[in-house]
Amino acid sequence: MKNFLEINTKKISYYKYGDGDPVILLHGITSSSNTWKELIDDLSKKRTVYTIDFRGHGNSDNFSSYMWSDFSKDILFFIEKIIKKPLDLIGHSLGACIASEVAALSRYDVKNLILEDPPFFHAKRVGVEGVSKRFSYNLSLAKSSNSMENIYKKLSENTKLSKVRNLDTIAENLSNLDYKVLEETIDGSALSNFNPLEIFKNISNVRTLLIVGDEKKTGQVIIQEEIEIMKQKINNLHIEKLDCGHNIHEEKLNDFKKLVLEFLN
Repeated sequence: MKNFLEINTKKISYYKYGDGDPVILLHGITSSSNTWKELIDDLSKKRTVYTIDFRGHGNSDNFSSYMWSDFSKDILFFIEKIIKKPLDLIGHSLGACIASEVAALSRYDVKNLILEDPPFFHAKRVGVEGVSKRFSYNLSLAKSSNSMENIYKKLSENTKLSKVRNLDTIAENLSNLDYKVLEETIDGSALSNFNPLEIFKNISNVRTLLIVGDEKKTGQVIIQEEIEIMKQKINNLHIEKLDCGHNIHEEKLNDFKKLVLEFLN
């Protein structure tokens, strides 16, 4: 069931499933809560599952700012208003970075933290040019049209995407996206006060599962050298590597689901 939480006259969209200890699922940039649909049925058998659309994504309103700290503040506010007790967090990509910052800042304990291919150092490593190369195509689609049909047509005509699943979902997400999210990510302003090392220090004792894909297939979202930094800083870190690209929960759904359910049990 779709619900809304109001933040300074704006609305954040979220969905609630099942009953039990709470777990929040946070999607990646340009995506939405619908990315978790294949995981929800199993997870909600024993848990209360919340999926949230970040500001500027999905069914949430557009906001004036899309700093990563803004996303984190929204989730912290959500926890304070809706959950009000210890919880688990699962995040993909941007969502993993936000989940880790929320775990570092929340006054409610995060018992388990699951991070799927988080780009903690990616922007700093590749620079504006590298980030632009990764997101410029999506930015052009989001800016050119807010029509799902038009975006889907352009995606389906792109021969590089001929093997990509769920083009209709991608088109829907891009049609709902505030393109300023990508503009602020590309120019680096969104990450201006995001400090992974400080976050690692503050989650050093949080039970954490890091799930990563193959560097060559993910586009080096996170590399081995950066994983080693995490191993040094986070005491209770478990690492799993799967032979796939960046969208692990879609490309290796059954393997991902098994890792998540076993870690949370």
